[in-house]
Amino acid sequence: MNEYELDPIQWFGQRELEFMPNHFYLTKTQLTDESKLWIIHKLKGRYIFVSSGDEFDFIGFNVFPAFEDKAEAVLYELTWS
Repeated sequence: MNEYELDPIQWFGQRELEFMPNHFYLTKTQLTDESKLWIIHKLKGRYIFVSSGDEFDFIGFNVFPAFEDKAEAVLYELTWS
């Protein structure tokens, strides 16, 4: 029998925001499908995916993550740049 461990922060909290507050740290490395899954599963803080131009860019081009925690932004940059 497999035992599953639930993370209450991911289960009950809304980590992905719909707007970017002023205190978030915007990264300079573009988002990929693989890095998006990494953010969701490996990090704990709140984040948002920001389009750098037109709304049509959100199809997968020119999208950058922004993080509430500066340490998570640095970790993302070090891992994916």
